[in-house]
Amino acid sequence: MSAQFKAAASYQQLSRRIQQQIARARDREQFAVTVYRFDEDDPAAWERMLGEFEELDYVSVSRVGVAEALITWNAAEAEAAS
Repeated sequence: MSAQFKAAASYQQLSRRIQQQIARARDREQFAVTVYRFDEDDPAAWERMLGEFEELDYVSVSRVGVAEALITWNAAEAEAAS
């Protein structure tokens, strides 16, 4: 398996896991989630994913450490952007 394919797969798996965490929080009407990078997660994929969240106007990313971040969002602005 090529390194590029492994990185893409790792990013997709990481994104799917984080999106599921956010969906569960939204279902509970919560607007924040703490996410963690697991040992098996690609650090570059982690940085890419957090960077993409940071680009959204209605999302705030607070990095707690190299493997933990708090993602918060404004629900009204998120709905308007959908």
